[in-house]
Amino acid sequence: MAGLLTPRRPTPGARPIVIQVTIFAPTPTPPSPAADRPATQAASQPAPAPTPTPQAAQYVVQPNDTLWDIAIRFGFVTLDPLIAANPGINPDFLSIGQVLNIPGLDFIPPPRPTLPAPPPPSAGEYVVGRVLPDAGGLRLRRAPGYDSEVITRLGPNTELRIYGPIAGQSWLRVQTPNGTWGFVDARYVGIGSALTLPTSTPASETASEAISEPVIEVGPLEYPYLSDISPRMREVFRLGQSLGNRPNVFTVVGDSNSQHPAFLKPLDGDSYNLGSYRYLQATIDFFKGSFASESAAASGGFNTSKVLDPSHAPPYCNGEPPLVCEYERKRPSIALVLLGTGDQHTWQNFEANYRRIIEFLLSRGVIPVLITKGDDLECRDNNAPCGFINGKIAQLAAEYEAPLLNLRQVVQQLPNGGMTSDGFHYNFPPGNRSAWFTPEYLQYGYNQRNLTALQVLDVLRRRVIQAGQ
Repeated sequence: MAGLLTPRRPTPGARPIVIQVTIFAPTPTPPSPAADRPATQAASQPAPAPTPTPQAAQYVVQPNDTLWDIAIRFGFVTLDPLIAANPGINPDFLSIGQVLNIPGLDFIPPPRPTLPAPPPPSAGEYVVGRVLPDAGGLRLRRAPGYDSEVITRLGPNTELRIYGPIAGQSWLRVQTPNGTWGFVDARYVGIGSALTLPTSTPASETASEAISEPVIEVGPLEYPYLSDISPRMREVFRLGQSLGNRPNVFTVVGDSNSQHPAFLKPLDGDSYNLGSYRYLQATIDFFKGSFASESAAASGGFNTSKVLDPSHAPPYCNGEPPLVCEYERKRPSIALVLLGTGDQHTWQNFEANYRRIIEFLLSRGVIPVLITKGDDLECRDNNAPCGFINGKIAQLAAEYEAPLLNLRQVVQQLPNGGMTSDGFHYNFPPGNRSAWFTPEYLQYGYNQRNLTALQVLDVLRRRVIQAGQ
């Protein structure tokens, strides 16, 4: 399985975004006048071909944007292309409304024709659902499909009347509280598990759109802050099974934020509330026992170097490095890798150490989930470029086709960035409620950290583990 250790650079997947784009038509460079050339040359040599001016696209900086976030959005794995395309830019300080050149974006496909809007649903039976708390900005569209006109954006927890799905598609026909009707992606709407969609359909629906079976709440297949799962991860999982890894076991590689009792551990007991995320219960049941298990590779002050250093392992590791010891003890199929905060003063060595961690896990058939961090200590407390470590995490995820969970994208939307006053420990609510996934508790860093970790485990369970057994 030597091929598993070879970095690959897949073409980054396109993500739906709103940008302002200016396309500059090619401007031909006129040839020199014939009078300026010898007559024989003018007669025998063709005029030089026009030199087109490179086309360019522009992006307008939005609230909470960082240069690293913009780079990831457009598929760059470092900040260098953006900095080179925008001379004089301060990568540490962007202004809302600032216009950035996006290099390499030389063609903007024209929009496809918008589908005609179906008639609105007539009054009839419906069930009530809500936009998921982490799906603020969900687009309400005129017709089912991403090519359809966007009517408006729906905030988190917006209540919706749901009239039913469109046959063969993952779209819901809904009505908003102010009476506007349209279509939304079903993956970002929660429906109470006790409710089902009616088997009778509104009069405006055709027979082909009729609902033949009740529909209950299901989980989304993907999330805006989670990369696509590469088919390569199925190869890694199969290798792990041949080595004796346990499919229903995962482990954590991290620092004090991962060793903390607020991280995942409540999910092995009864101190959690899934709220509108009840579809995640099956994943909690599947990985039961892993959530509260102490990891030899997660300890206060750990960085990428210490995880690989035998001198920082617990006594029971008998001289093995913490990462190796943890693998041998548990034989997991998945490792959540949450490192980087402790590398603030040794950021120059981060990439080399992080590669060793990824390659060890891949060689043992363990799927490495690479998770960005909410802080930027290497920039704040040292002289690293801002966003350096998170940029490297994204770069290496792309190279090794490993799942990337962009936790920073989630927590930077929270009050105080989901952090305590020190700027790098995640905050959590009182009363041991770090695993409560209701709107008021999802304003805390640990709650979002727990929810997103559980979501990536859920996706891997359904799309890799179950598919590979």
